[in-house]
Amino acid sequence: MTEEDYLSRFRSEAPYLKAWGLFVVEKITQAITSTYGAEAYQKWVKIPPEVRIKDESSLVAKAFVLNKGWFSNYEDITDKVGARFVLGLSDQIVEVSRLIEASDHWQTMSSKEFDEWREKDPRIFDYQSAHFIVTSYSELSHEGVLIPVGTKCEIQVRTLLQHAYAELSHDTLYKSSITSQPEVHRLFAKSMALMETTDDMLLRANKSTLRSLATVQAIKDEVAKVNALELSAVVFEPKSRENDYIIDQLRGAIGSNGLEGLGAFVQKFANVLQAKIAERSKKEAIYHIPAITLIYFLVQTRPRSLPVCWPFDLQMLESIYSDLGKTPRWAKDI
Repeated sequence: MTEEDYLSRFRSEAPYLKAWGLFVVEKITQAITSTYGAEAYQKWVKIPPEVRIKDESSLVAKAFVLNKGWFSNYEDITDKVGARFVLGLSDQIVEVSRLIEASDHWQTMSSKEFDEWREKDPRIFDYQSAHFIVTSYSELSHEGVLIPVGTKCEIQVRTLLQHAYAELSHDTLYKSSITSQPEVHRLFAKSMALMETTDDMLLRANKSTLRSLATVQAIKDEVAKVNALELSAVVFEPKSRENDYIIDQLRGAIGSNGLEGLGAFVQKFANVLQAKIAERSKKEAIYHIPAITLIYFLVQTRPRSLPVCWPFDLQMLESIYSDLGKTPRWAKDI
């Protein structure tokens, strides 16, 4: 085929290529949302995915100028339409890739071109990313456009850091035929190493955060359950950042023994708790949150360790100690 033949065919196919790309993005979006939830989608996807039709000059260059044995015919170019999902962390690439490969809307294969490129060039920070070619199983219609059997779309799944590196480096290192200065390559190699380290540290930090959130949530659930059972007449604020913050800060005081005995404590002091919460909640916001019963419990069971973890002025605790017939250590020292 001549260049004009390539362009003529490509232009005639552009409408259904675009429709196929839109269909693919829609189905991947739905898969992420239905599997992990709309909130997860919002957290994971850092750049709204867009469908990209290959630039004509890029198509011609790939077919006739940069051809290194890959493209013996028009069908060999599989990225005439593409979509990119830019995610926050590298472990999310694994999850989204699973969804793409499990979809029954298309046949999935890894991008042979990208796989070979990745194996040959160690400078590619994109190595953790995923590149797929998805091919339509059957003829279908999307947004009023008929899409033939065998229509292909390239999907790239990468992190935000990988995307930033790729956008800056690809034109210079991989698409340019004139940039060969060693210094340029050294600088890109340094930036790649830094980004790889950053990506790893962010992933580890996120995993640590998720573990902490799970611990806080477990404490919240237990406190809420006990409050509902033993203090059903008390109305607490259902959603409160202050509640989460205090529980997180008090994890050190809770320690390895956890909340064993919390239910028995609240049951025993239910009348005191109910009266004091009702009285003081009119003036002090902390008595509105569910964790107030946890604070009373820690005053009773961990009176020495609680002040060490307490994030506010210790004077706030004095009335709670007094309600339980205790004198805080700092008050004894005055």
